[in-house]
Amino acid sequence: MLFACNNNDNFVPKPHAYPKMELPSKQYKSANFNAAPYNFEIPSYSVITEDERNQGRFWYNVNFPSLDATLHLTYYPFVNWEQYDSMVADTRSLVNKHIQKAEDIIEDPVENYNADLHGLVFHIEGHTASNLNFYATDSAKHFLRGALYFNKKTQPDSIAPAFKFLWKDVQHALTTFEWK
Repeated sequence: MLFACNNNDNFVPKPHAYPKMELPSKQYKSANFNAAPYNFEIPSYSVITEDERNQGRFWYNVNFPSLDATLHLTYYPFVNWEQYDSMVADTRSLVNKHIQKAEDIIEDPVENYNADLHGLVFHIEGHTASNLNFYATDSAKHFLRGALYFNKKTQPDSIAPAFKFLWKDVQHALTTFEWK
């Protein structure tokens, strides 16, 4: 019996791995944001819900049920530069709350994705609550802020494939974005 248990001298431990993630195929459709002053294309595997606490303000959540993530969208109209500057400062303040845990925050101009928009995309690297924030504006009267969150506490290395997958969806949204 001891002889049968000792016939494999070449034991090699298996590497640490995560379960295989099945990602849906990329297909897009025009979003239905009701009377909101903006529109863009969203993935067919996402669902739009209006923020219940802010109905009528054009605040929406783009939910990705299969990946357990949400893109939160908040819209603000503005009539003067003081309001605009305040909204930009608020966005930077929200992003800067991640500084303690972020390894790096990279700013990427929204114009890289859509020449008709102005704003910034914030790529927040490290173990933070949100790895992606952005704001987009027409610099005249519309301001939209977005933040991508996973709905459960996660580790950066375990969500990396899902984050990269969703980042392409956010890029597509910015590319197809238009003010009404």
